[in-house]
Amino acid sequence: MHRSMKGVVVGAGIAVAVLATGSCARLSTESASTKASPELAVSTSQLQLRAFEMGRNLSTLIEQAADSITALTADPVIRRNALLWKISGVPLVQEAALRNDPQVATVDLLAFTVQQRDYLTTGSGRNSFGAQQPIAVAAAREAERAALVLVSSALQSGQRADTSEAKMMAWAASHPMSGPALRRASVLESDWGLLGISSSSVGASIGNVDRTMVNITYRLSYLNETLAQEVRWNAELAAEQAMRTPRVDSLFGAGTTTLRSVGTLSDEAPALIDRQREAMMRDIDGERVAMMRDIDRQRVLSFQELAVQRVALEAALDAERKALMEQVGQERAAAFVAADSLTQRSIDRAGAVLRRLVWESALATGLIVVALLGAARLLINHWRATKISLDDRRPA
Repeated sequence: MHRSMKGVVVGAGIAVAVLATGSCARLSTESASTKASPELAVSTSQLQLRAFEMGRNLSTLIEQAADSITALTADPVIRRNALLWKISGVPLVQEAALRNDPQVATVDLLAFTVQQRDYLTTGSGRNSFGAQQPIAVAAAREAERAALVLVSSALQSGQRADTSEAKMMAWAASHPMSGPALRRASVLESDWGLLGISSSSVGASIGNVDRTMVNITYRLSYLNETLAQEVRWNAELAAEQAMRTPRVDSLFGAGTTTLRSVGTLSDEAPALIDRQREAMMRDIDGERVAMMRDIDRQRVLSFQELAVQRVALEAALDAERKALMEQVGQERAAAFVAADSLTQRSIDRAGAVLRRLVWESALATGLIVVALLGAARLLINHWRATKISLDDRRPA
């Protein structure tokens, strides 16, 4: 079965998974790689939408170039190669554009365009389209320029680092596309260093249910746009293969073979849908486990932070209590000293008053005694004078 029909089955399986995961809790839509890349000038949602739109543009470039080549040649080999280019290239673009992390999707789209350009200029596909090869090369170069513009527009500086671009070119040269079916290695499967992020951060990004749901929506959109075309391309390829089969010697035989191929695809589709649904459910279970693990880690960190803050608060309260008790002790000691000083001053003042009272009392007593003595003397003198006068008057 060809890659495009697998894409159709994948879309159907994902649609079933959407119904199965409709009750999932909403999480933050910011990916770990985006948070770890402050040089990005756009949000995760904006970058994801741009990657999706770039995937549509690249698919259109491939389809238009392949149709132009088909219209300009009667060579069945070249026509078949053009058909295989559409059948294989469009799903590869969709796969890159729908990476769960939009930063990974952007870099993988650029990697695809570089690989495709090398494939059509110097690789195994450099002679796939004969005289119409320049059409394919021009489309590949246009796709690469568009992907480079996407990367530049997502950066705050608006410019790509020369070292990163050189690494990308070197990586593409060491991982070339091969065969008419465009077999390729993606950045996702090969080298995280090109993204500037670690595998652990991307693992955390993959465990985001909301972006998975958005990618499912985009995948269904792709499916609606390309389903009829991919079925027609596969039918054309099956018919072309049937016409080239030695045992088929009539148009009826070719038509029968084509219908049989389509019937085989239809028979295998339910089983593929079941397998895809099981794989999707496993992925969702893994995302849920990763989410719960992250929640547990955040909870442990929160408790640790609370414990640290509690210890710091208790230490601060102890220090405040000690300082307060020291201040109270100092104030109490000062109050006792002030009270002793006041008592001493009161005693000293009372002693002085008492001494003054004693002195004044003694002085008053002395004055009274002197007055009494004076009065007594006067009386005695008066008495004597009176006695002498009486004696004088008495007859002899």
